[in-house]
Amino acid sequence: MSQLLNEVLGSVFVALLSFAVPLFLICGTIVYTKVKRYKQSQYFAQTGHRYIKVVQDIGLYGEYRCVAELEARRLAPLILTNLYLPHPTKRDRTTEVDVVFIDESGVHVIESKNYSGWIFGREQDRQWTQALSNRKKFKFYNPIKQNELHMRAIEQLLHLDRSYLHSWIVFSDRSTLKRVESSSVPVLNRKIWAKQMMASREPRLTAAERIEVYERLLPYMNASIEVKEAHIDAIRQTKSPLG
Repeated sequence: MSQLLNEVLGSVFVALLSFAVPLFLICGTIVYTKVKRYKQSQYFAQTGHRYIKVVQDIGLYGEYRCVAELEARRLAPLILTNLYLPHPTKRDRTTEVDVVFIDESGVHVIESKNYSGWIFGREQDRQWTQALSNRKKFKFYNPIKQNELHMRAIEQLLHLDRSYLHSWIVFSDRSTLKRVESSSVPVLNRKIWAKQMMASREPRLTAAERIEVYERLLPYMNASIEVKEAHIDAIRQTKSPLG
């Protein structure tokens, strides 16, 4: 009886092992590929964030996915992330820009909202709504207004005409833009946004001008810990939704 039991247990162990080892190898290969791709990205080069930190942070992962979409569609695109720019209206304050992409059509200012669920909002509303499947609802500041502040900051810093600047609001592909009304600023899911970004537009900037814009914004990317902490403190003190 004990011999039969041992044979059965041995057979079960072998069966489980034959299933688990290939599964482990497949999962390991997928993770290795994703980590390798991440470490080759401009997002990693610019932020230095570990991959595990990025995938565990909804905001950071959304920014990385925007950068990854651009890199998948353009050869060596000019991208800047997490810019801390002088606030356009308040002295000794900064405003944080998620992602900036510079191409021949101008400067693209990208506000990433890596949210899931249904999204409701109009261009003129102060707050928008996220509705989840568990019927919970959350309010968040209108991303169009939020990115308008970023646009003004870049406009003042670079002394560029507004026609050179393009505002984009990018939501996760896990979200549904249920009732979103915007006539002047594109509000799109990430995959659709990436395709529209690559659509041909009127060339506005020469190669030299694109490099000049990039170099003028570059110093604002590697903000010190003190600048980042001051930015967060200012938001907390004023309870301002603008970041």
